[in-house]
Amino acid sequence: EGGRRSYQRMGLSWFRFLRDVNFGGCLADDMGLGKTIQVLALLEDRRKYRSEHLPTLVVVPRSLMFNWRAEARRFTPKLKVLDYTGPQRSEFLPLLPEQDVILTTYGTLRRDIHDLKDLVFDYVILDEAQAIKNATSHSAKAARLLRAQNRLALSGTPVENHLGELWSLFEFLNPGMLGRARAFKGLISARTETGLDEAGRSLLAATLSPFIL
Repeated sequence: EGGRRSYQRMGLSWFRFLRDVNFGGCLADDMGLGKTIQVLALLEDRRKYRSEHLPTLVVVPRSLMFNWRAEARRFTPKLKVLDYTGPQRSEFLPLLPEQDVILTTYGTLRRDIHDLKDLVFDYVILDEAQAIKNATSHSAKAARLLRAQNRLALSGTPVENHLGELWSLFEFLNPGMLGRARAFKGLISARTETGLDEAGRSLLAATLSPFIL
């Protein structure tokens, strides 16, 4: 337990570092290492010390909504958390700016992006962020339209199939960092038949390592 708590403290410090340098990042811990708790600790810290009030939007798969609500009630009961899902959610739109945390699903994000894109968030956080691995999907396009001062992604598998998925993730986290999608795709496919050679992989890893923990 002590080691796990130490690791989570390191994650929280890394979140603060990213905020200080104004970059987004991906927490790529394996399942069971407490990604949700680390994020809730960050948001509680923001609740207590931020200079202005802006809500945070957390987008999760529907299967994880219960877990996020339960963890928030248990570990950060002072956070004002709103479940923004369901057929009656339009009634909550005027209340969104008052919340500390707005929990929603990728499906709701896609359907309500025309409303959500007009809000300014403190953080936008994507859980199981491999959901936006396809840059042309509706989820990925909607996520890129959100306005946020800070961006985080949580995923135990930031790359599932090929390096091209990194472009979609980082275009959400740090727009423009990896250039245009077509140019990045050409780079990773031109080096060898299977993608980047060893030197290219090392260069890409060194470039992205500050932004993936």
